[in-house]
Amino acid sequence: MRCARGLTLIELLTALAVLAVLATLGWRALDGLLHTRDTVQARSSEQLGWQSVLAQWQTDLDHMLTFDPAAGGAAPAVWSSDAGTVRILRRPPDPDDATPGWVVVAWAAVDEGRRWARWASPPLTSLPAVQAAWAQAPQRARAEGVRTVAIAAVRVHVWGDNGWKESPRDPAAASSAPKAVRLELTPAPDSHWRGPLTVDWLAASVAGGKTP
Repeated sequence: MRCARGLTLIELLTALAVLAVLATLGWRALDGLLHTRDTVQARSSEQLGWQSVLAQWQTDLDHMLTFDPAAGGAAPAVWSSDAGTVRILRRPPDPDDATPGWVVVAWAAVDEGRRWARWASPPLTSLPAVQAAWAQAPQRARAEGVRTVAIAAVRVHVWGDNGWKESPRDPAAASSAPKAVRLELTPAPDSHWRGPLTVDWLAASVAGGKTP
């Protein structure tokens, strides 16, 4: 008669050790895949956030109103960049909307300069209402503005005298629509972006080869 021979203790321990090594390697590989997935998702979300913010900025400028200084009358200011706030007077988002009017938009560095925020008024139909919203825009942007991307610094330049220069801080000197605007946003240190992001906007009258 033959005796059935099982595994020895050494063989069993060896098999368990091999299984433990394989499990460790598999876990590390899975952990690496999950970490890579989370990093890619975070970068994608951040990139989409920046794209949305810069697209909204350009849309606000594209819809900025222009007034002919020679026409006279009490034309409201349509642009200013002072005290860390950019104000824009623009047309409503939907020009075919049944509610006509003007919209005051304010972009500002809020939360001690760590966030780029946007505030927009409802459509306004009278000059006094526009002027009131214009005056309140810096405070409203800081109190009620939608917090968007995390930033470390922001700079705004306008085109003039054949070069880029700091936007005038005197609201009276910056009441007319600029020919071109350069926005430079420096992402927060913990951002996936490295270095400042710059977006240039050119007025349609200039881009079309017309004299402003």
